[in-house]
Amino acid sequence: MEPAILLIEDDSELAELVTEYLSGEGFIVTVAEDGEEGIALAQRKEHALIVLDLMLPKVSGTDV
Repeated sequence: MEPAILLIEDDSELAELVTEYLSGEGFIVTVAEDGEEGIALAQRKEHALIVLDLMLPKVSGTDV
């Protein structure tokens, strides 16, 4: 089973680029577009790594 990564990023182009790269390296990537969604996804499933943008809508990265 490939390691799961949660990417919390509101810039869709950057999220797509990072997802493409990480997926190519064998990771399963889940993307959240704001801090609120990121918190919910992090609580539902265990991730090996969370990549977190600090400037997010709804809930900032520092508050996440």
